[in-house]
Amino acid sequence: MLNRNYTPNFKNVSLERRLQTSRSRIDRCSINIIKNRDNLLRYAQEYINFSRWLTWEVQTPEIEKESATGLRYASKMYAAFLKLAEQPEQEQTFKIYDLPEVTWNGKGMLESGYAAPSEWLDAYFLAVITRDTESMGSLANFPIETMKQSATQAGPVSYKLVEVFQAYHNHLPDFPMLLNNTMEELLADGDDWSIYIGMGYLETLAALTPATFDIGCDFNEALAKNVQAQERYHINESGPDHAPVDSFLPLQLLGMACMWHDRGNQVLVESDSLPRFLIEGKYF
Repeated sequence: MLNRNYTPNFKNVSLERRLQTSRSRIDRCSINIIKNRDNLLRYAQEYINFSRWLTWEVQTPEIEKESATGLRYASKMYAAFLKLAEQPEQEQTFKIYDLPEVTWNGKGMLESGYAAPSEWLDAYFLAVITRDTESMGSLANFPIETMKQSATQAGPVSYKLVEVFQAYHNHLPDFPMLLNNTMEELLADGDDWSIYIGMGYLETLAALTPATFDIGCDFNEALAKNVQAQERYHINESGPDHAPVDSFLPLQLLGMACMWHDRGNQVLVESDSLPRFLIEGKYF
């Protein structure tokens, strides 16, 4: 069992209060989703953070289902939002489960800085976790050149990460070369994000394909190593006054654990950050 190195201080704001605040916001989703296009993204992020805080709750079937349901909504919202950025001039209609039907275009999204690589990585792995094959397929073909038009510019290697995962998803023959080259670029960058986050993604991805890559450890070893490394990174990045919320549910590593499981392999790593019901797709 991998114990977390960080435990939230619930003295000032109790877990119950945090969860109730999120539930109250989520209850207004059906009203607010029709008011503003950007609410697709805001509510996707609300659902994700809600599920992250739920990992600190006692994992009853009710809590599990609430978390899984929120991630299902978040996956569809994220994919829809990025679809608008892909074709900004086009009006598109979305019907997400029992929410009201909405029609939007994506005008101004790229100018406002949306469609960054970090958003794509969250959206894609949400789809993986929730087994949302429709959204996975859409995101796997999102043009990286469109992403580069966003006003929020990331470092060049961030776009390469997206390219690697798209190549993996689409079974492109240059996937091994892309992965190796991107690893070299991350090492050359040498900053904490590149070493602990970017390399963590790619080491775990390489371990998914042992017939293609030999990284000196098996999938479960790579997963355990990088869950711990990414938690340390998020603790340091957040500082003493903020909770490292992203580490509570590391979407990319969790998504690759789901991939490993769905191929008939055992995920041996036990961690509250990798809920077993999500790895097994219990509610999907």
